[in-house]
Amino acid sequence: MTPQLRANTNVQRRRTGSRSTISRYRQEGEERMSGADQKTNPAVFDRETYVKMLITIARADKDNGPAEYRFIRKQAIAMGVNYEKILRDTDDDFNIGTHKVSRLTAMRVLKDAIMIASMDGNFTLPEKLKIYTYAEKLDIPRSDVDELEILVGELKSLDQRWKDLVAGHPTD
Repeated sequence: MTPQLRANTNVQRRRTGSRSTISRYRQEGEERMSGADQKTNPAVFDRETYVKMLITIARADKDNGPAEYRFIRKQAIAMGVNYEKILRDTDDDFNIGTHKVSRLTAMRVLKDAIMIASMDGNFTLPEKLKIYTYAEKLDIPRSDVDELEILVGELKSLDQRWKDLVAGHPTD
């Protein structure tokens, strides 16, 4: 680290506090933003409930297999959630409609439920109807689900374009 960079870093730390102080405030904020705050703050994301809901959705479709569960596991690990523990602890009678979550959590659950349902390359009408049922339980309008379906399609298209570009065969 150059002397100038070190000096700038020290000035920045004096302005914002040390990294450990920032991390402590962030952790305390996350701890405060649970339970009752989920109902009142639309921006709170409940990671564990999100994973439980995806597991419940995956279990509800007998055609889901290892690929769908790998997707959920990957999401959980990326969020710092113990997937194996949540998978083991999520009861078969876990009901999505009985858990109040923020709009952010609900929308993320629905987006990823669409991702799971369309992993085989075919988002069927019965799958779409199931997603609508979950949306209703989560107080999300059908129009938002329809928009999510479009966004998921665009995400998949962008991901494929990225893979093609990296492989050296960009599509026109």
